[in-house]
Amino acid sequence: MTSQVRVTSGTPACLLKLRATVPSLPEHHARIAHFAMLNPAEFLELDAREIGYQCGTSEATVVRFCQRIGYRGLSEMKKVLARELAANLISSRVTGKFNRGNPALERVFSSCAEALRDTLSGMDHAKIDSIATAIARCERLYLFGAGGSGHIAQVAALNFLALGFQTIAFVDPIQQHAAAKLATPRDVAIAVTYSGNQRDLAETLQTARKRRAFCFGITSFQQSLISKSAHDLLLMFIPPETLRGQAGAHRVAQIALLDTLAVRAAEIRTRIATKKLRMKVKVRDSKLFVKGSR
Repeated sequence: MTSQVRVTSGTPACLLKLRATVPSLPEHHARIAHFAMLNPAEFLELDAREIGYQCGTSEATVVRFCQRIGYRGLSEMKKVLARELAANLISSRVTGKFNRGNPALERVFSSCAEALRDTLSGMDHAKIDSIATAIARCERLYLFGAGGSGHIAQVAALNFLALGFQTIAFVDPIQQHAAAKLATPRDVAIAVTYSGNQRDLAETLQTARKRRAFCFGITSFQQSLISKSAHDLLLMFIPPETLRGQAGAHRVAQIALLDTLAVRAAEIRTRIATKKLRMKVKVRDSKLFVKGSR
């Protein structure tokens, strides 16, 4: 016998931003963030004074919290959150069928699907294009990973190689640091890590940055050791409650982000090459025209 499980279209980007920043917030701001994430509807109904009362802090602190996470104030944050919640309510829902005799199957697949939806929802498309452009123009691409993310980096390297990019992946800290010392301003270095707090990996990225390579990280936490070493971050958003020992959710999000970058970088490189070819043909034709007119 089967049951139907409806999965919503994903968490609003505003709440995803809170999830990524909570670990780095001071306690009085973290309480406000948790209140907004757990009670978004009530958060929208209350004013700054009432939210402060609920969170054991002041009205001014609520306003400063909103500004800290990138909004001009509480009013703007509410408008963004309300718009995103409304969009989620009217968006299409995905229906999946799972066997009641195997709840682990349902939970694992649901968390992976949620990770992909939330990561897509919180994605900065302009940032994706900017990073993909850097990769398209780079001379060499370095992929660094730690733990289970190291295997993801190695698989991604094969994908980039298949698309014609000069790519090297390293998972050993000593090899990573040695490779980073060879990076040049024409290279790109990517650190793939769930927590972003591996000191060896952060030092490796910092070394590549000192060599003036363009460095960015793929992680779940906006404030981490990696964030201090990278020029920029791509965030993945993983369900807060997953099965113990389950790494599938963050791995599928990592793969999706890396595959997106590979495909987009290949498109941009082809566009650049086509533009250069057209320019060469135009210059050649103009020279032939001048020669013929003589």
